[in-house]
Amino acid sequence: MTGFLYAIGRWMRALLFDDWALKALALGISLALWFAVASQRTPAAIRLRGVPLVFLLPNDVEIGNTPRDEVELTLRGAKSALDSLNVRNLVATVDLRNYELGERVLILTPDRISMELPEGVRIEDVEPDRIPIRLERRIVREVMVEPRFEGRLPDGFEIRRVQVMPELIKVRGPESHVNALQKVATESILLDGRRNSFTAQQVAVNIPDAKVVALEPSVAVQVEIAEQRVERQISNITVINDERHAPDHASIVVRGPRSVVESLRAEDLTLKLERSDDGSIRPHLDGPPGIVGQLELVSITPKLFTKKS
Repeated sequence: MTGFLYAIGRWMRALLFDDWALKALALGISLALWFAVASQRTPAAIRLRGVPLVFLLPNDVEIGNTPRDEVELTLRGAKSALDSLNVRNLVATVDLRNYELGERVLILTPDRISMELPEGVRIEDVEPDRIPIRLERRIVREVMVEPRFEGRLPDGFEIRRVQVMPELIKVRGPESHVNALQKVATESILLDGRRNSFTAQQVAVNIPDAKVVALEPSVAVQVEIAEQRVERQISNITVINDERHAPDHASIVVRGPRSVVESLRAEDLTLKLERSDDGSIRPHLDGPPGIVGQLELVSITPKLFTKKS
């Protein structure tokens, strides 16, 4: 019996003291691993700032004001799970599909926010916890398009006519924003150096209100450019009248392209008086076809033609 106890004692001493340095190292490694695993399972919390906030809305409803689009969240869970989060991909979603139209105060609680989180991680706190919001009907309406120009034409030229195609476009957005929109403008169309008519295709429509969307985002703009029109008085124009109405000559004021008007002479033109069906006398300017077709008769002096005695 004594020998057996002696053998047991020697075995215990060998177990405890033989290769003690190696055994101490193994014990240290084991303790370190245990602490590492235990710390990863320990509950922890992180504070996230600037998490995007998005709203789920019915198809016919839009937000009329500009509510806060970011929140700060406190997340709690195992440290290992929190460390695995890719915070850049986190989005906080709030469901507003059961809300009534009008001014509302959205109360943000952790259970109102949906977010894809690892198992065991939960939202503990939200800041701010109240957000004013205005829910409005989404409507579509037609508005007029106004072309916008930039630069200037060469001297002596002018814009004669502008046509936008289409003149009206449909826009969509919150009711109050769409109804406040009287017209929309195009992006700038450059005029510098242009002497001939042109059509600008795919001209973007510019709506400063970010809540209003153009359903037709571009238009075509036809711009008629011509020589600048001026007026000039020309005297001693021959009057032709079969009924012998006086006087035989008159002074006229004509309007037309500058180069044409400034080159006119009295002998180039005649003024014909024609009697209409109602008995009134209608003056008609006559002359070279290529010139007269570009002229507008503004006035005649004398205005009254009396019959010769």
